[in-house]
Amino acid sequence: MILKLTAVVAIALTGLMPDPGKTPGAVNPNVTQANIQQTICVSGFTATIRPPSSYTTALKVQQLRSGYAVNGDYNTGDYEEDHLISLELGGAPSDPRNLWPEPYAGNANARVKDKLENKLHSLVCSGAITLRSAQRMIATNWEDAYIKYFGALPSGGGSVTSNVVPKPKKGLDPRFATCKAANKAGFGPYFKRYNPEYFWYRDANSDGKVC
Repeated sequence: MILKLTAVVAIALTGLMPDPGKTPGAVNPNVTQANIQQTICVSGFTATIRPPSSYTTALKVQQLRSGYAVNGDYNTGDYEEDHLISLELGGAPSDPRNLWPEPYAGNANARVKDKLENKLHSLVCSGAITLRSAQRMIATNWEDAYIKYFGALPSGGGSVTSNVVPKPKKGLDPRFATCKAANKAGFGPYFKRYNPEYFWYRDANSDGKVC
């Protein structure tokens, strides 16, 4: 089932969050609070349900083409096909609504999120927080959860940040009167952190993404 969220997942300045319309998060119905000690809290459990790389790589390519490519970077090696709600927190293994290409670049990248996933898993298995609470924290805005448990996100490069950076485009896209016109011509989306074209259009919901 799809996890119902109470807040909108936004694209933060520190790193790209998944599009809530495409990647709202989904949970594994076979993992419940009642059986965590027989499932996610058992060493090696996630390896038994992890989807094959042939599936996740094909999905990554598809999702990058559908709007997840950062600044025109379609190199699959620059992204981790990540579970929004991780398998160790009862996330759905193969549901596309729980998977997205998360950049290795930036200070809120895939490796930083991995650290939070491990922390929340430990808290769930020790009984400090509930499974549902951990799922909500990581699906709603995992950057806020990271700050809660670890403090500020890593700055600059940091030991956990990849040296991979989004590839800049050569020149700017044409400017249109509206996002609708830009999309019709095959341009967009534009992100506040990465694309100068972002400032040409109105960000109606202030999520750091236009068009």
